[in-house]
Amino acid sequence: MKQYIVNAFAEEGYIGNPAAVRIMDSFLPDCDMQQIALENNLSETAFCVCLKDDAQNPMFHIRWFTPGCEVELCGHATLATSYILFKYYFKEAQILHFQSKSGELRVSREWKKNKKTDTEFFVMMDFPAYTLEKVTDPTELDAVKKAISPLCPEEIWKGIDYVALLKTPKDVIDYNPDFEKIKALPNNHNLLITSANNNSSSIYHTSTTQHKDFISRCFFPKEAIDEDPVTGSAHCSLGPLWAKKLNRSELIAYQASARGGILHLRICENRVLVGGKAIEIL
Repeated sequence: MKQYIVNAFAEEGYIGNPAAVRIMDSFLPDCDMQQIALENNLSETAFCVCLKDDAQNPMFHIRWFTPGCEVELCGHATLATSYILFKYYFKEAQILHFQSKSGELRVSREWKKNKKTDTEFFVMMDFPAYTLEKVTDPTELDAVKKAISPLCPEEIWKGIDYVALLKTPKDVIDYNPDFEKIKALPNNHNLLITSANNNSSSIYHTSTTQHKDFISRCFFPKEAIDEDPVTGSAHCSLGPLWAKKLNRSELIAYQASARGGILHLRICENRVLVGGKAIEIL
């Protein structure tokens, strides 16, 4: 059983979201995997077992653990796992299939334009799109507004988590979270904040000049993650929301955490392709 540390959604240096990846012959007892995730003390540890050892069409079972619990879907740890599998285990494969708690996931490799090497590729993950609905319940509205005070959201939505739309990128970047208020949100929901990138404020923590369509930050204190550096699964909600608002099916997103990360999105009916690069650290 070998473990790797990979920065997902990272296009340079020590940015993106680090995940531990364990490639295994079989899963350990749940309590042991939870303890390993706690010892790693990263936002996610992915455990992966090969179900079908086919050079061109392999299949795996993947599970994700935060330091506090097992989760149903994790984008950055799936990207990290896929990167390792493509790089070391299935070098000829272009598609990987995963069984997971969120159903079957399909991950593909897309080579950087005009350059094909062992490391210069995007990992594109085919995830389910999450449906959002506007929050109208006064109790929920009040709880979310208190959590993001003194900022005033333009809209509040909910799906798996609450999504607060803010006016400017500066609002997103400057937000000072009160984690106790986020923990107090109803329905066991956490909090995502987002805005369109209207270029009214610079985006920090990246040297790329590539345009971003929207930015976000993601807070999961109920899962022992105060602020997640880059969250692929959150963009299963954010991607469709902004695709509809901006009337575009392909988007580039920036998650404005302290580390920062870039996500490439394609929205296709009830699916979201969430992609990015990765850098192996250990």
